[in-house]
Amino acid sequence: MVRRYAVGTAAGAVLIVSLAGCQGDTGDGGKSGAQVPAAQAIALASQKTATVDSYKVAVTASGTGQAAAKLHGTIQIRLKPDVAATGTLDQASVRGQSVPGGERAILLGDNFYAKVPQQLSQFTGGKPWVRFSVSQAGQQAGVNLDSVVKRANPAEQTKIFTGSTDAHKVGTESVDGVKTTHYAGTLTPEQAGKLEPQAQKAFKDFYQRSGSNKVTFDLWVGKDSLPRKLVTKVAADKGTASSTMVFSDYNKSFSVSAPPASEVADGSQLANKFGTQAH
Repeated sequence: MVRRYAVGTAAGAVLIVSLAGCQGDTGDGGKSGAQVPAAQAIALASQKTATVDSYKVAVTASGTGQAAAKLHGTIQIRLKPDVAATGTLDQASVRGQSVPGGERAILLGDNFYAKVPQQLSQFTGGKPWVRFSVSQAGQQAGVNLDSVVKRANPAEQTKIFTGSTDAHKVGTESVDGVKTTHYAGTLTPEQAGKLEPQAQKAFKDFYQRSGSNKVTFDLWVGKDSLPRKLVTKVAADKGTASSTMVFSDYNKSFSVSAPPASEVADGSQLANKFGTQAH
């Protein structure tokens, strides 16, 4: 049970930190891949999203084979003046094993706070929260969060697809009551839009390891050029993976603060139980 909670906590950390990634240099994405109207619209969406201070996103992800996992979470994220987020990992499973869901999580700078399920409070001295550093959470999940953080906010997510050579308009649809234009296309690692060299290499390496050479994407963009929904699908030799992100509440303020110090246990207390409490 402890190990499953740790995996769930790490997954939540990866989810929140990746979506709350620093904005980075958006470059001149508005000029990238602009031979067709769809590519222009996608580039403009990347540019416009780079100016956003905060947003909310509901994420659903699933995979098969070596990527076997399911998760759903909702997160509110502030990018400026500093990175902060609060969210809930509603449900998650890794390789067929469910991990505790429905608990809150908070990100403030390098500190990731996770609410402790009642049945695990004995391992934290009865304290209802446990704190990890972002680097600790990344190690538990086996993910380099430094790389993820630099390219996973909506602006960078959208920028990746500006390199698509077959992006096209599908039609107009409503997403959560917002009128949008639906674009779709495919992307190979070599076509990934204007990313920093390190992010470009990480993107290519990921798909080479998975045995995939193409990503299928669908993007819904509002009249304000802000992304409202993004669906990506990858089929590879070692399994399939898909994710759906629904964006809302752009530039709406919200408050987030750390739990009282007296209610927070150090994450190492939980990690020390792994050897004797594996289930």
